Formats: sequence, C-alpha cells, structure tokens
Amino acid sequence: MNIKNYLFKILFELTVKLRGESFYQTLEFYKKTQYFSLEDLLELQTKKLIDILGHARSHIPYYRNVIPLGIESLEDLKLLPTLEKDALRNHSSELINTKFGHLQRTKTSGGSTGAPVSIVKNSEALACELAASWRGYSWAGIQVGDRQARFWGVPRNFKEKTRARIIDFICHRIRVTAFGYDETEFKRVLRRLERFNPDYLYGYTSIIEELASYIKKSGIKPKLNLKSIITTSEVLSGPARNTIESAFGQKVFDEYGCGEIGTIAHECEHGRLHINMENCIVEIIDKAGVLVPNGELGEIVVTDLTNHSMPLIRYRVKDYGLISEMPCKCGRNLLVLDKVFGREYDSLINSQGKKFHGEFFLYIAEDAKKSGYAISGIQFVQNDKYSITVNLAPANENPGLMKFITNRIKNDFDSSFDVKYLWLNAISREASGKLRVVKYEAGKI
Repeated sequence: MNIKNYLFKILFELTVKLRGESFYQTLEFYKKTQYFSLEDLLELQTKKLIDILGHARSHIPYYRNVIPLGIESLEDLKLLPTLEKDALRNHSSELINTKFGHLQRTKTSGGSTGAPVSIVKNSEALACELAASWRGYSWAGIQVGDRQARFWGVPRNFKEKTRARIIDFICHRIRVTAFGYDETEFKRVLRRLERFNPDYLYGYTSIIEELASYIKKSGIKPKLNLKSIITTSEVLSGPARNTIESAFGQKVFDEYGCGEIGTIAHECEHGRLHINMENCIVEIIDKAGVLVPNGELGEIVVTDLTNHSMPLIRYRVKDYGLISEMPCKCGRNLLVLDKVFGREYDSLINSQGKKFHGEFFLYIAEDAKKSGYAISGIQFVQNDKYSITVNLAPANENPGLMKFITNRIKNDFDSSFDVKYLWLNAISREASGKLRVVKYEAGKI
C-alpha cells in the first residue's frame, strides 16, 4: 500500500471510531469466522438469533405480541410471520428502538419496489455491515484506503451534496454520476479516471457495463491500473461480466444486498456469492410462504441479526434465488446464494440522447417521501421518445405528489417531456417474476 492510501486508511479508521463503530475489531473477527465450520457458523447464527428475538420482543412494540417465548433454534424461525415492505412503511414507529440516541443513523431507501422506506441502524450494526463489506472487498484484492471510482447517484440539494463530498473524501473515492451520460460524457469519465488512477471501480452494474461497451466500441485503451471491479445493485449477467472484464482486463466481483438490510452476500475469487452469515439469516420460501429445501428456487427472506435499533425479522426483499449446499473451492464455509434475480433497472433516455440510470428516478421517489408524500409502489415507464408514464400505488390520486414528480422530471431530466400518471392498487411484476421499477420499452419507441 502506498503512503497516500495508507494515510486515507488511517483517516477512515479515525472516522469510524468517532462514530462509535467497532469496525476493525469486527473485521478481524469476520476474517476468522469465514473459515469456521458450517456447524460453528450455524451455532453463531443461533446465538445471535435468540438475542435479537429476545431484544425485539422486549423493546420493539411491533414484535411484542408476534414473537413467542421458547424459540431456541434456526428451525423455529419459520414459525414467525414474514415482514412485508408495507408493514415496514406503515408501522415504522413501532419497529424502532430509540434508546441508542446519537449512536444510530437513519437512511431512506427506495427499495426493490421503488416505494421509499426509512431504516434506522445503531452503530454496532453499521460496524458489522461495514466489516462484512470490506471482508468481501478483500476477496477482490481491495484494502481499506484504496482509491475507488464510484459509479453512483449524485445528491440533489446542497446539504446532501456536501455530505457526499465529505464521505467520498474520507473513503478516498471519486463519484462518477449515473445520471445523464452519453459518449461525450464517457470520454470525460475516462480522462477523469486516468487522472485519479483508481485501484478499483465500484457501482451500478449497468453503468459500468455501458462504459465497458463504449471502450470496446471506440477502441480506446484507458491507462488504468485496476485491481478489480465490484458491481452492485443490479443482477450481473454472464454477457455483462464478459463485456466488463474484456474491456478493463480485470476480474469482476459481484455484491448482493438491499437498502433495508445492507450487504447480504459477496462474490469470492471462485465466482460464488457467499452469504454474510454473521450478520443475517437468508431463507428461501415458496409462493405460499413455506420454507423450501436448500437447492430449490424461491423468494429470498432475510433476518438481520445485528440491528437492535430496528430489527428486520424475516424481511421479504422481493428478490429470488436459492441456497446452494455445494462447497466452494475458496475454502470458506459461508453458505452460497445462487441464481439471484429480481430487481431490474433500465436507463431512460431524454430528448438529447442522454441516458439516466434507473436510480435517478428512485431518488425522486425517496425525495417525495422526505417531503411528506405517501407512496406504496411506483414505476417509471418510457414507451415514447418524449413521454414518461408514472404508475403509482395506492390508487388514490394526489395532485401534490404528481406536481412534485413532474417538476423533478422536467427540471432534472428533460423539460420537453410529457409526464403521464396511472394510479393502481399495486405495481405488477414481469412474467419472469422480475419487478422493473424503471422500464424502457424500446420496442415501442
């Protein structure tokens, strides 16, 4: 590690200590637990499960009459009801334990349906999430302090922009916007990357794939010294992986998680997604909500074992996958999550031909919630060159919300676009089971 990266490592360490997070101790522990036997990992999960359930029953109003006494095994977890996003949204005050005070933080997540929810996490839960993430990044050859080019959203208001700049500085990274890009923008991005010389790329799968496709199409050979590329937030297909790896000449490592839980699984050097078993329990259920055996495909349900501020127990993330029992060649005994699918974000294109990643529109939904508007489901559909249809649930028309969304689209996406609305009882999934919150119907344009 060069001296500059080392100095940023020290800065990062000081920051997490000031936030009251035992990040480094947890990271060292997780580096050991990844090689525990599966039996020991399951025993660790059982102890944490009993602890979080007891805490939730005693301190979280929502769970007071939901969690029975006598749950003593992972097998008993299936006796509890699942937690739906609607319950998380409509009963948030009953799900929060406020005793941690300043040692907890709140974030708003668009979630897999586009309907914003607010999550509260205590400092220890944040440290556990961060430790699991950096353990996963270490499998990609990345260390704390390494330079990151982050392909992500850019906050809109001054306060959030300032906060993002401070965090980016501490994390030794530059932010490449996923909002409003074309070939001209990609040329600027490549020049900026060469100046910064990142150790790795991190961000939305589709944006990194678009940049990789541009590199291959243009014949440009960027002067970069990357260690690896980490993709997140969207399913990484085989063709996308091949495009990215051939363009940059480095291996891609995928990350799976959701805004409400945080990081759930990371890809190892042998291409398998290992579940962060120290932080969460992943179950797979069928359409009737019944637990299916390992190896069978179904809906992913996650229990957070670390967040005492707002425990999410058997939370339905609305993605699909299976748990594989096949041992991994890497030697880690953390269970493997396989065949993951669910969220799919298209990019929408304005009249100037600039593409905007789907998260741009989820930011609008999050900001609408912060402004006091209730949304239980949202979908943005572009089926015309100059118009967007916004599908909204619940089916009770709200002129204020419509005005808010229209203004954001016209001010930040394209002033010439026509914005139409359709009020529904619920947002429908695709025949495949995927939920496309942001949908570009290219065949109709």
